[in-house]
Formats: sequence, structure tokens, C-alpha cells
Amino acid sequence: PADRIAAARAAGAEVLVAGDGAGVEPERAVRALAERGLTRLLTEGGPRLLGQLVAAQVLDELCLTVSPLLTAGGAQRIAGGPGPALPERFELASLLEEDGFLFTRYRRTRHSAE
Repeated sequence: PADRIAAARAAGAEVLVAGDGAGVEPERAVRALAERGLTRLLTEGGPRLLGQLVAAQVLDELCLTVSPLLTAGGAQRIAGGPGPALPERFELASLLEEDGFLFTRYRRTRHSAE
């Protein structure tokens, strides 16, 4: 809402609009931040946010922790929502282990034409 944007700006925050309505378009948000020199972004969220980043093809790296605990339930995938037309390949960049936990970091595979 306009009043909340005005209040944030009055408090000294720079407000970027990166979508129409209440939603954010990930590619617009990434572009707007890059225009300000902010090219290294860390995002944390749930399956919906991750799914939006995947669908917009703006995810370059994924940090994923694998726990040595086993459970069951109705959990969905780590990324929810529509995906890209073709799956994107990521490569393992690092792997650490502590007390049976695996801390992984994957990077998007770059094609030789890029």
C-alpha cells in the first residue's frame, strides 16, 4: 500500500517496486538490485519463494543441508510451483560434514557459450 511505502521512505528506507500488485517478480527484483551494485544476494524462504526463483531462472547457487534424521509426512519438494521448461543442471561446489549432517553448496552449471 502507498501509505506503507511512504512511511518506509520517510524512515530512510529505499523502496524498490519489482512487481505488479502484491507479488514480486524475481527477475525484476534481481535486476533492480543489480542496478544498485548489489549482485550477491542471499535469499531465505520456503518452497514457494525458491520455486519462484527457479522458475525465473535467477538462482545461481543452492545451499542445502541434509539431516541424518528420518521422518515421514506430506512434505512437498524443496521448490514449489511452476518450474522452468527444462531442468537446469547444478554442480557440487562444496560438501562439509559434521555429526552426520551434510552441508552442500551447488552452483548452476555454466555452458561454454556463456
